[in-house]
Amino acid sequence: MSMLDSGGSTVQATEAASSAEAILDAAEKLMADHGYAATSISAICRASGLPVGSIYHHFGSKAGVLAAVMERGTVRFYASLASLVRENSSPEQRLEQYYAHAPGLLLDNTPYFKILHASLAGTDPDVLERVHASNQLVAVRLADAIEPVAERAGAPDPAGLAIQLARFSVTYAGGAMLSSGYEQTGLYREMAPLHGMVVMAIEAAAAGAPDRN
Repeated sequence: MSMLDSGGSTVQATEAASSAEAILDAAEKLMADHGYAATSISAICRASGLPVGSIYHHFGSKAGVLAAVMERGTVRFYASLASLVRENSSPEQRLEQYYAHAPGLLLDNTPYFKILHASLAGTDPDVLERVHASNQLVAVRLADAIEPVAERAGAPDPAGLAIQLARFSVTYAGGAMLSSGYEQTGLYREMAPLHGMVVMAIEAAAAGAPDRN
């Protein structure tokens, strides 16, 4: 391959990534404002300025666009969260920081979470499957932060406990966002007890271990 060919491939890859991001940006806003069902492929085309062929080329279908929007939102949320946690923190401190920073980042990613919550209320099995997959990814990411704390506390099956508490946290956070109406003061108030609940659950599991010696 010549240097020119290599350079051309790089430009094409960059342009493809840029067009995919433009589609996701447009779809995220439209789906957050109007809902998944009311957002048509043609509307995404108009908002992104890209032809319908680009959408099908990158994502295969409207459900594929939704899946990509949700995956990107999850990755973006946890990347931002991880960047706010001090690297030299203990597992317990890291977990506390995760929960302390979560409300602000939930608000920063309101369009993504609006799509998530609205999609859960739908009946399309393909959409629900993709939403549940996104929720599972969120829970797995959070469980990675909970498990070391559970292990150090002496809880039996720290991995199993971590995923249970992560799923609880995801459900709780979703309810907090809905009940607060995505409003800052209300969300921080609703989310305030969550870290303490998780810590108490870990301590209770550790205290109930059959033999801690």
